[in-house]
Amino acid sequence: MQPPPPRYKIFERDGRLITIDTWADKTTATPPTPAVRPSRSPTDARIPAMLVAVAVPVRDASGRRLLTTGPSWDQKGPRVIALSPQGEQRVGRVLLFGIVALATLLLLAIINIEWMLPFLIIGVALSSAIATVGLPWVARCLDSLGETTAA
Repeated sequence: MQPPPPRYKIFERDGRLITIDTWADKTTATPPTPAVRPSRSPTDARIPAMLVAVAVPVRDASGRRLLTTGPSWDQKGPRVIALSPQGEQRVGRVLLFGIVALATLLLLAIINIEWMLPFLIIGVALSSAIATVGLPWVARCLDSLGETTAA
């Protein structure tokens, strides 16, 4: 196997060394363009999608995820909601927010359990108000996630 020919030729003419660039007479190659990478969705979009896939594994015949509600937290429940793509994103964001909130409260409890007392007092004081005002709000939010299907 022969090595490739050298780029420069060096020879002597009239007692002087002459250097010739053998690539100079050729057109220079354009630098290669970087390969186009497929666009990836940002990480913050993939995590909620994974949470929805784990939390709502049931799909209908058309491939939409089915969310089943209960009467304790849905005024119109129990019902089955076929989630739209936007509904799946919203459910994923709510799940992600809930996990972050629970992790924060757990961290507060680990650091100093007394820091949990204000959250506990506020939660107990507002529980009846949340039940009366919150249920219609939850029903409106659930209505915006997709369409109600026959169970």
